[in-house]
Amino acid sequence: MEMSSVRTPGLIFIVICLAASSTLAQQPGRGKPAAKTAEVEVQDAIKQAAALFEAGQNAHQRGELEKAVELYGEALKRDPSLWQAEFQRAAAYLSLNRLADAKASMLLVIEQLSGFGDAPEARQVSSRAQILLGEIALAGNNPVEAEKSFRRALELNPQAARAHAGLAEILLGGGKRAEAIAEAKAAIEAGDDRATTYSLLGEAQTLAGKYEEALVSLNEALKREPKNAIALRYRAEVYLARNNLKAAIADLRASGEIEPIIPTRLRLAGAHISAKQYDEAISLYRQILQAEPSNNEARTALAAVMIESGKGAEGFAQLESLIKSEPNRADLRAQLAELYLPAQPEKALEQYIAAAKLEPSQPSHQIGVAAALVKLKRFPEAVSVSRQALAQNPKDDVAYFAHTNLATALFELDDFQNAAREFIWILDHQSKRGDQKRTAITLYFLGICFDRLGDYQQALKAYEQFLTIASSDNQLEIDKVKLRLPSLQKQIKEGKGKRKP
Repeated sequence: MEMSSVRTPGLIFIVICLAASSTLAQQPGRGKPAAKTAEVEVQDAIKQAAALFEAGQNAHQRGELEKAVELYGEALKRDPSLWQAEFQRAAAYLSLNRLADAKASMLLVIEQLSGFGDAPEARQVSSRAQILLGEIALAGNNPVEAEKSFRRALELNPQAARAHAGLAEILLGGGKRAEAIAEAKAAIEAGDDRATTYSLLGEAQTLAGKYEEALVSLNEALKREPKNAIALRYRAEVYLARNNLKAAIADLRASGEIEPIIPTRLRLAGAHISAKQYDEAISLYRQILQAEPSNNEARTALAAVMIESGKGAEGFAQLESLIKSEPNRADLRAQLAELYLPAQPEKALEQYIAAAKLEPSQPSHQIGVAAALVKLKRFPEAVSVSRQALAQNPKDDVAYFAHTNLATALFELDDFQNAAREFIWILDHQSKRGDQKRTAITLYFLGICFDRLGDYQQALKAYEQFLTIASSDNQLEIDKVKLRLPSLQKQIKEGKGKRKP
């Protein structure tokens, strides 16, 4: 998380100093020589504290954080009421990742600020204190506490840009993309001009499929910080969505040079595959496996690209030899099965069954068994295995594949009533994720189910929705539906068919 030194408003500093002077003036015995000497000593301590505080800020700006912490501490010894020094010390602690110390300092500041009433200046500074407390909580992976602080900051100052930005980060982390976009935009409108905020907005827009808007935001981020690895990575995703592989590869390569993390390298290898640059992809996967031998994604992808590039024997041999050396690894067997599935479903079934025996509580292996059985047209067995997998209550993203296997098997068995139920579940899942391509073909099969059941009105509705979103990839299905529609509409007009409950 990007942090910067917090600047203390001069007005607040003057107000606090005047308040301190006023308090001293009201002390008993004022005017007596001893009291006057004590007052002078206090004033000297205050001046020393102010000088040390200024020196601490200078060290802070130079990046000498330990020195800054020391100087802020010396200032506070002379004037414990100098909350500005405590505030800055908290910021320095945060930069040093001393989160417990940072939080303790910030809580002291908030306690002191609570005594300054509800003046506009006090609200502004209290809002900034809550923001820093939220950033401390966020750095400590405590989004619940961070959100409380950011929302409190906005209560004190609705235009607190960094509070909006902090909330955006939390909301995006929780999968609330629309809310994250709104908060990031609010931060920018409130004056947050940081590259990180534009990058965050672009990331949320990319994940929400708003590619045109995302490109604008990410370009703004990169204008401000050309070496922003996150902005480059998500701009690459926009380019991939637009099928601009050359630009995507350039951004992923640049992002990887700035921040050489495995996910970026995996994505770059995938982009090379899409561009049919197989040698580059193979080289990347081998580099990843050299650095991280247990990376199963890279190992599986390497085998897959070898198969796609005409080096299938080498790809399969690589995984098969690994399984021989580690026969009890269910994940490797499942990966090999996934590669076998398109062309050799018998071998895929063998590996999925072995994986399921090794990890019987893992529904994904049973789902793989069902997929192989569907490929082999062993539909009754596929139905049984799919239902066993669903009985384990897997998460929706995993259950989706069990439902697709089950729907296909039931459809092939002419059990259109139960198949329709499955297609409706699948349709709902796809619509939540904006998967228009798969939604089209699901509507087509759902329409056939209703048609075969004699529910012509529902069939017509499904067919018409299919035609609305179908693409050229569905041309065969489009032709079939268009051929069917006139007679279907005639049957409905004649009152034929029946509605199903």
